[in-house]
Amino acid sequence: MTAELEHGLRVVFEDEYLVVLDKPAELMVHQNEFERHEPTCVGILQKTYHQRFFTVHRLDRKTSGLIAFARDAVVAGQLSRLFRSREVDKRYMALVHGRPDEDAGEIDHPLQKRQGRRGTTDALTRYRVLDSGRLHLESLSEQDAIVSLLELELVTGRQHQARRHTRKLGTPIIGDRRYGHRRFNHVIEDHLGTRELFLRSAVLRFAHPVSDEEVKVAIGPPAGWLRLIESAGMLPPTGQP
Repeated sequence: MTAELEHGLRVVFEDEYLVVLDKPAELMVHQNEFERHEPTCVGILQKTYHQRFFTVHRLDRKTSGLIAFARDAVVAGQLSRLFRSREVDKRYMALVHGRPDEDAGEIDHPLQKRQGRRGTTDALTRYRVLDSGRLHLESLSEQDAIVSLLELELVTGRQHQARRHTRKLGTPIIGDRRYGHRRFNHVIEDHLGTRELFLRSAVLRFAHPVSDEEVKVAIGPPAGWLRLIESAGMLPPTGQP
């Protein structure tokens, strides 16, 4: 089932306990102290359903895709524990600049802790190359024009993990203005006429915290992704779990 809400937000799964949304890029999950008046997923949900919703995991503002919410605090606590104990299968799609040397592998590389905290923390990402292609743009050399579509499994959930680990792999995510390739990003922005981080939460699979039945939700790429995928001569993913 799908239902369109405000600001491009879509409901892709719901029952009496949970709601899973397809969040567009740039929409915040909840308010913060710096941007109190911008629309958020939580605010739109509460306005639509006239009830309180609880967040159970994070999704960066610039990342699009699947994010789950609970309708009460008890279910939220149960589902949050599943995420913390790594019992949720969460997979991302990423369009990256270049192609990894291997078709599949792991990036097991510690990451600096969140700002203000010292030291590093373990971080593990599994990746798989779904397809690769080449953009035929005059401003790019033949080698520099290679792009790939990756599936990423975030075994741990560290801040900006997918973005930092793909850079470590040598294939930064397209549109990543912090960890990516600046010149290449500008070329893509000019080509598409839009600025976007090509990172998407595409699959969530977990045991329902009340019924214990398996919940599987998967989505495909949005329009901007399809334009870039087709420009590179690649086939779009099916969006099936």
